Amino acid sequence: MTAQGKESMNNNWTVCRKSALSSDQPPSSPFRPPTSAWSQSAYDDALALYDHLSQCTDSYVAPLIKDALRVLDHSYRLYGAESVVGSYNGGKDAVVIVHLMRAAHANFIRQQQQQQQQSKSQSDGSSPEDVIRMVRPRVIYFEHVDEFPEVELLLRDTVVRYDLAMVSFERGIGYADGLQLLVETNYHAVATEDTEDSTCSRSSRRKQPPHPMAFILGTRTGDPNAGNQGIWAPSSHYLAPFMRVNPVISWSYGQVWHFLRLYQLPYCKLYDQGYTSLGTVKDTVPCPALAKSNLKETDDKSRQGCNADCDGKGGKNCKYWPAYMLRDWDMERAGRIVKKPQKPLEHTISESSSTASLSSNVEKAKEDPDDDGGSATTQSSAVVGLIVIGDEILKGLTADTNTFAAAVSLRQHNVPLARVSVVSDDGDEIATEVRRMQGLCDVVITSGGVGPTHDDVTIKSVALALGDDLVLHQEMAQLLIDKMGDNSDDESARMKMSTLPSSSKLRYLTGDPDEWPILQCRNVYILPGVPQFFESKVKALATHLLSTELERSITYRVVLSCEESAIVEPLNGVVRRHPAVSFGSYPFVDHPECKTVVTLEGRLIDGGYTHTSGRFLRMSQSASSALVAADLDRTSRNIVEPPRRQSLPPAHCIYSKKQMDVNVELALSDLLSDLPDGSVLRVEENVTSLR
Repeated sequence: MTAQGKESMNNNWTVCRKSALSSDQPPSSPFRPPTSAWSQSAYDDALALYDHLSQCTDSYVAPLIKDALRVLDHSYRLYGAESVVGSYNGGKDAVVIVHLMRAAHANFIRQQQQQQQQSKSQSDGSSPEDVIRMVRPRVIYFEHVDEFPEVELLLRDTVVRYDLAMVSFERGIGYADGLQLLVETNYHAVATEDTEDSTCSRSSRRKQPPHPMAFILGTRTGDPNAGNQGIWAPSSHYLAPFMRVNPVISWSYGQVWHFLRLYQLPYCKLYDQGYTSLGTVKDTVPCPALAKSNLKETDDKSRQGCNADCDGKGGKNCKYWPAYMLRDWDMERAGRIVKKPQKPLEHTISESSSTASLSSNVEKAKEDPDDDGGSATTQSSAVVGLIVIGDEILKGLTADTNTFAAAVSLRQHNVPLARVSVVSDDGDEIATEVRRMQGLCDVVITSGGVGPTHDDVTIKSVALALGDDLVLHQEMAQLLIDKMGDNSDDESARMKMSTLPSSSKLRYLTGDPDEWPILQCRNVYILPGVPQFFESKVKALATHLLSTELERSITYRVVLSCEESAIVEPLNGVVRRHPAVSFGSYPFVDHPECKTVVTLEGRLIDGGYTHTSGRFLRMSQSASSALVAADLDRTSRNIVEPPRRQSLPPAHCIYSKKQMDVNVELALSDLLSDLPDGSVLRVEENVTSLR
């Protein structure tokens, strides 16, 4: 960047440091007093954009654009140019917001100028208070250590090109803390020309509350954090008081891209490389549905550059189509590696249960470290959740006998049925319930909604919940031909019934050669809704669940020569950094060599902590409670940064065995590097108990 560009960058961009939150001095707004007004060229460009957008005749987006501008016009009228702030993180939705917002910002200034001219025509002149300040459009951004460099480049280019006022919050400042600082320091500037410091004096601040603020967001219906928000949504009670404004809440994925391309607006170049939803470099990959091997093109030339090794699963040689070519908009977030937000340790650990279970193990600890320590490693039966799907059940048109059949069969085989829910034939509702049930149960069984008709949406919904692609399952396709015959009249029905989630497996559980298999997608088993078929399948499945275990990861046992108290701090750190791995720690009394054994095993479903973590937290707190409390506070502010509470649970990350093994290997490497020097006696692989 040129020297002029650096100067412009410094003038447009302010970094809010963590020290601003901890200073003893009264806080001031990160939007410092402007040294120069919004440039005339940037104002003219934004005003021309407003007029262009207002005159849009494209039937696909024109109504949405005009509604969004109307919402923003009201926002500026109600809150003023200095109190309307856009959230700009470089994503496609945020890009739409920035351009709509700068256009409405310019229109607001034009309206003020017109009103001023009218006032002048009716009076002898104007007072200093009549000066219209050309305030730059204001945007904020929260820095992230794992941000894409391409996103950062777009942010800086946008700020300079359109002469925006950007405040970026330093890494480590949480969303809630940053917004609270903005809200509490939002004292309007004094509109005078002869005052060097145009902000309100501290004495005047004591006499008036901060001016209310509106934050313009790119939230769309269907986003994980959208909940039940509408266009206007007051902030949640745990945040500072402000108004959330969602001008594009009703826009679809396709309409977002149509708008950006129609007006040739610059966006992050990652979208041209197959990314459809941007998170961080650690949790985002190109959308699998855009892999060129997944799009069947008749023109071979269109596939030039796509390596033959590309299998549509995101390999390093895979080539992708641009984001705007995505056909199934439900796959927008398929490239996001979704993980359950990590909660502060004190909220995730049940101290009472961990104390009870560990005390008995410590008392039973033997001199020999090969003793299994009692119940610490006992495997229990899988806990099952049942989802009954069908409008006819909810409307009382058909009696639900499948719940009773499932309860009887599972109980006969000592498999606990923990929860039952009934949902309608709505794809989004089914997907949401599958995700919720996965967070509560080891195994999920669905009943109904499978077949060739329009209301049979269970399979597509399960794919959505798991983040799987829908692919042609060759084994199922052949089975349907064998069962139904190769009749061309049935081809459409066969195609739908053989299009399954990519993780699907056909399970034959009875040994009957004429048996219809059960469809398994990871830990979800999809059963028919017809009562006589469901009853026979759930009986077979109950036996299967009793006799088999879910796919498990590699396990490690680390035998240590040091006391358990010596590894509290390093183990706590590793546990926090690797929520996808289950840790256990077991002390041994009076053994001449081994003092502690640590076990590691991958989790099938991401999130949470092993029960032994509660003991480590308490030991650590007793040693240095102040340090731990400060660390937990930082963890909370760094990770839990949603602009609102989620009304629906996020999709859990369901790991394959390969992924679980990788998670365990990474955690083991991290643990070994943090343990005291010389404390590791041996590391053993694939152990199922302490023996």
